[in-house]
This record gives sequence, C-alpha cells and structure tokens, in this order.
Amino acid sequence: MDSNHPHLRAAPAFFTSPKCKVAIPVHHFLTRDALAQASLDHSVRAIGYRKAPDLYDRQERLDGIVLNRIDGDFLLSVCRTRPQRSDWELAHLSGVLESNGLRLLERDAVDIRREPLFSNARAVWSHERYHVSVNDRLKIAAALAEDGPQSILELEENARPSNDILAAVCALACEDLVELSIYEAPLGPRTIVCSR
Repeated sequence: MDSNHPHLRAAPAFFTSPKCKVAIPVHHFLTRDALAQASLDHSVRAIGYRKAPDLYDRQERLDGIVLNRIDGDFLLSVCRTRPQRSDWELAHLSGVLESNGLRLLERDAVDIRREPLFSNARAVWSHERYHVSVNDRLKIAAALAEDGPQSILELEENARPSNDILAAVCALACEDLVELSIYEAPLGPRTIVCSR
C-alpha cells in the first residue's frame, strides 16, 4: 500500500480464502476489496505473501501480496491513485520485480470500485459464512456436471436445493468450488455459475 495515502481507512487485520497460501495482512479496505475480487477471479490460482522486493531509494512502499495467475506471478500494488513514474522509475521497478520473478499489477480506487464487479464481489463475500448442506452441495455439483454452466435460476430448477440458491452459490464461490460471472452484470438470477 502506498504510504502516501494515510487517509485510507483501516481494515480488519487479515484476509483469507481457499486461494490464500497464508492469511494475508490487510491494512486498508481497498486492499481487502482487491483481494476479495482476486479470490473470485478464475485467472488467479493462488494468493501469497512474501517480503516485497527492496526498491532502495523509492518513497513508495509495496505490500508483499503476490497473485499467482495463469499468466505469471504479479506483485499487487493497491493505492488510491496510481503514482506518476518517470521512464527510469518504471524501468527500475520492472527490473527489480523481474529479478524476483514478478511483474507489477497496480490497482487504484477507480479500478477496484468499478461496477458491477465491486458490488458483486462484496455481495458474494457477504455470504461467506452461509451454511450449504452436504446434500445441497452434491445436488449443485451434480447439476453443474450434468448440464454445464447455467444461470442461478436454471441451477435452482435443476438442483432443487433446500436453501437459498443465491446464498449457496455465493458461499461456494468463496470456497473456490464454483465460478460466478460477476464482471458484466449485477449478481442475480441470470448470473452464470460454472464448476471449478
């Protein structure tokens, strides 16, 4: 997190999800939201934490959050606004990161709060603790295996779970057991659900 942004509100201390190798220290709500979104992103395979590369003379502090994506490992930098960097600074930063096997993924407040992903990710994670019975888990898994990706409404028809299907698929998404299409439209009955 950029230390030049003390006005960012503090967040609870750690973020965890099945994709997290360890509990990730979180100092600000923007970082928590970025991690919640990353945990629901099918291209992110794992979320790790390690000491950020030493950038020597830079004023900026980078957290050591590493996203292992299908296209490589990225150091996640979350800030309210993207820092202005000279060509030399960009080259230096890229060189330091590359020597550590990383590339930079910068996300600022505008990017993180872009709709509908921002509201959708928060809505999904609001169901993190929703209890999905073993029977409903099996019904949902069987319906997805038999009929492939389908809307939440279709899944409710095909699986006939005993509980709230929207809450159930959100909880399963938090467990990284299903994938939800939450990038293009608000979360609802027409949201597509896929097996992981």
